[in-house]
Amino acid sequence: MRLAGSAPSLRHLSSPAPETTPWRDMPHVVVEICTEDVEGVRLSARAGADRAELCDNLGAEGTTPSIGTVESAIFAASEEVAQRRALAGPHWAKQPDAAPFGLRIMIRPRGGSFVFSSDEGRAMVADVRRMAALAREMSEYTRPQRVAGSVAPQPPAVEIGFVMGVLTSEHVIDRGLLRLLIDTADGAPVTFNKAIDATRDLVEAYGDLGGLGVDYVLTSGGSPTALEGAEVLRGLVSTPGGPRVIAAGHVRPANTAEVIERTGVREIHMRCSRDDCAPGAPQRTDEAKVRRAVEAARSLGRPAGADSGSGADSGTGA
Repeated sequence: MRLAGSAPSLRHLSSPAPETTPWRDMPHVVVEICTEDVEGVRLSARAGADRAELCDNLGAEGTTPSIGTVESAIFAASEEVAQRRALAGPHWAKQPDAAPFGLRIMIRPRGGSFVFSSDEGRAMVADVRRMAALAREMSEYTRPQRVAGSVAPQPPAVEIGFVMGVLTSEHVIDRGLLRLLIDTADGAPVTFNKAIDATRDLVEAYGDLGGLGVDYVLTSGGSPTALEGAEVLRGLVSTPGGPRVIAAGHVRPANTAEVIERTGVREIHMRCSRDDCAPGAPQRTDEAKVRRAVEAARSLGRPAGADSGSGADSGTGA
């Protein structure tokens, strides 16, 4: 399988090692869009967003999408990336926007609390296992490529990752289930979702996540919105060694710049739903809103003090 405009490959690599993923340290503020359909993934990629979080049922704050939806989303994002790289020409890999499009898959068997039964935990592990296998099967799109004439492997079109949040009844991180999910993820980046805002001690939970192998954390600083939790978010951003902080919680194109400036984050997460989408109804993505958010984020450049992990509502952070 190959998309028009993609580079011919000699060999697909296995899960990329950190030294082969420079795109995870972007020079600009990263914009991640929360969507519940393949069209939203496509429009987010087309409008210049860096990532999309793919969920089902945003009316329940996001649940696991079907594996067929994930496969279709990989194709859709890859097609958009292939078009962008074709326009950039044969030396696209040297361009600033050569990074793959990040596709983050929600792993959540139901809405409601983040305390899951053993049966629900098994379902989550099975979903991660099968989607990681799908990513390996579609390695032409999801793995770095060895290309004739190129010394370094070229970035894939799509980078698959997982979004999850698991707590115990004591409102602390369910370490056992989280470790099992991360081990099953086959090296894919893992985001801990806004379950962290429901923990008894958010700062303590954040410190634990880095030691458990979590790469990103989606949070509003324990407040209803990212702006209300700005002081806590700024504190997390300045904490060395922790996961990258993705600001969430009523982040929108209109307040993107304010959120970034007040929190110091380098990553934001939001929904960009069309105005005609009623609450509880299917949420379709507005491409123009995504573009406005991207433009606002890019206009700020690299925030001061953004050298540490940094990266935006229940589960989805939208």
